[in-house]
Amino acid sequence: MFTLLFAVLLATRPFTPEELLATRRVDDVQVSPDGRWASFTVRQKNLETNKDDKDIWLLSLPAGQPRQLTRNTQSEHGRWSPDGKQLVVVRDGQLWLHDLNGGDARQITALSGGADAAVFSPDGRSIAFSSEVYPQCGGDDACNKERKEQRERSGVQARIVDHLFARHWTEWKDGKRTHVFVMPASGGPARDVTPLDSDWPSARVGGGDDFHFTPDGELIVSSKPAQREAWSTNGDLWLIDREGGPPRNLTPDNHGDDAQPRPSPDGRYLAWTSQSRDGYESDQWKLKIQDRKTGRITSVDIDTDDVASFAWRRDSKGLVASVLQKARFSLYSVSLDGKSRRFSEAPAGGSDFDLAPDGTAIVAAAGLTRPPEVVAIRPGGQPARLSRFNDEQYKDLNLGTAEEIWVDSTDGSKVHSFIVRPANAPAKLPLLVLIHGGPQGSWDDSWSMRWNAAAFAARGYVVLATDFHGSVGYGQKFKEQISGDWGGLAYDDVMRATDAAEKLPFVEPGHTCAAGASFGGYMIDWIAGHTDRFKCLVSHDGVFDLVSEYGSTEELWFPEWEFRGPPWSNPELYRRLSPSSYVPNFKTPTLVVQGELDFRVPVEQGMGMFTALQRRGIESRLLYFPDEGHWVLKPRNSQLWYHTVLDWIDAHAKPRNKQAIRP
Repeated sequence: MFTLLFAVLLATRPFTPEELLATRRVDDVQVSPDGRWASFTVRQKNLETNKDDKDIWLLSLPAGQPRQLTRNTQSEHGRWSPDGKQLVVVRDGQLWLHDLNGGDARQITALSGGADAAVFSPDGRSIAFSSEVYPQCGGDDACNKERKEQRERSGVQARIVDHLFARHWTEWKDGKRTHVFVMPASGGPARDVTPLDSDWPSARVGGGDDFHFTPDGELIVSSKPAQREAWSTNGDLWLIDREGGPPRNLTPDNHGDDAQPRPSPDGRYLAWTSQSRDGYESDQWKLKIQDRKTGRITSVDIDTDDVASFAWRRDSKGLVASVLQKARFSLYSVSLDGKSRRFSEAPAGGSDFDLAPDGTAIVAAAGLTRPPEVVAIRPGGQPARLSRFNDEQYKDLNLGTAEEIWVDSTDGSKVHSFIVRPANAPAKLPLLVLIHGGPQGSWDDSWSMRWNAAAFAARGYVVLATDFHGSVGYGQKFKEQISGDWGGLAYDDVMRATDAAEKLPFVEPGHTCAAGASFGGYMIDWIAGHTDRFKCLVSHDGVFDLVSEYGSTEELWFPEWEFRGPPWSNPELYRRLSPSSYVPNFKTPTLVVQGELDFRVPVEQGMGMFTALQRRGIESRLLYFPDEGHWVLKPRNSQLWYHTVLDWIDAHAKPRNKQAIRP
């Protein structure tokens, strides 16, 4: 038995950070109008160039034969022409046309503000895209170029700011706006159809498809006025006619956000995702369907969970929507009257999908221990692999196993966790608790480049990933509980799940560490002041002091909703829920990670946590990235991040068990 087990272990190699970085990831699935091809982007981190390589690939349907369309390593966001003969692609920040019948690709934009997120009009004559402009210049690119060069020539780095957003995510706004342009599909002058001092479309995490043509050639764009963009989430859908008249608000009566407008192929219906409450970015995303002839709107509520994405059937008689439920994405068929049913009982493996003409869903799918690939799911069927980009690399890799546990919360609800551990582990291993961000997020069964559970497990850990109160996928009531209670039930859920995991037969108790980012970083800071049960902690871009965070973050709607207003109207809640209030209780060795360009959780938060630890004489280390924002994205930085975090955890958590798996 021992000889057989040893042979199995030798037949595999550990899943290192370098193997993770070499993984090819697929996303942005788009099925051609005739259903013969699926296009998508293949991404891979390149340590040599310190960039993400990205190219457009095609898969023939239904056979799945691959074909690489672009080879310049900087192409993404392919969109089909209505006849299926061309793809418009974003390459090096400009638009290029690719002919599937051969010939050289042709560049069709050369704008100083770049071009992004292009889409064809239904008649194939026009292309709409977004570009960064100075509103004073509008569509005059010579003016935009001159203003840009003027600032560069001046050598002055100072900024004069008159309103919020002054900066957003990782960049200062500097008076620039994202506008939508329309140009002839064959090339030629582009016209700014949103010449206003606001962003069209509004910036959203994971956005990029917030404008579409109607079959009549009009544009529908999601946007919100600039005057309230820093503290309001009330975005609307706007109709922009072909004659250049003022945009018309299509959703004036809804006070929440409206996004992802999708006219039906026949033009009669309009579908979009919608929230109902202003200021609450984690309000439930429902699917809405409007009959454009009668004006009647049908609201689709799928078990009070969020609709992530959706696609129209080609016959315009219904849609398919992706919904995250209990840590897995499921597809639902939705009728025009708002009724829904499971598209397939099998999990989809992701929310990035498109529909073929025969109704088959083509999905970019992955799992905690399955790298991304393209699959096909027929209605009522099981996923069938179409791509094999990672088979050769992964054939000998030990990605481990994923299991599930549920624990009882103090309010009587059930709390879900994934357990990921190395396959064939010969002994008990220490526990590593990972805490997700959001807080309205989830450790769903998907692939992550930044917090990959399989990579941590391969280092010789049992990984616990808990969806505490506030997580998405368990109904709106479960998700909403965390607002105003950041250190309450969520903290208790993590502790109860840790208790349960430490009792598992393959866990070595007494050697547990915990790590998290964003809200997960906040929870690590909170843990530091409320328990000394962990051997070590890792706090990445965590909120340390709620009052200073409010004054330096950008999207003010978030703290104002979560903490019931600004600090001056609710000072006691801010004080009580701020980790900085509990510094005298700190005892645990802590690694702090912070990006200088993180304007969501600014650098002062990480520095404040590190300063408190150092001043208290607690073993601590700071990993600081001057060129990263909220996420560590550059390949070499990501490599350094993984090794620094893993080395820190190893130094504090590894038991004296000589059989524990090591890389």
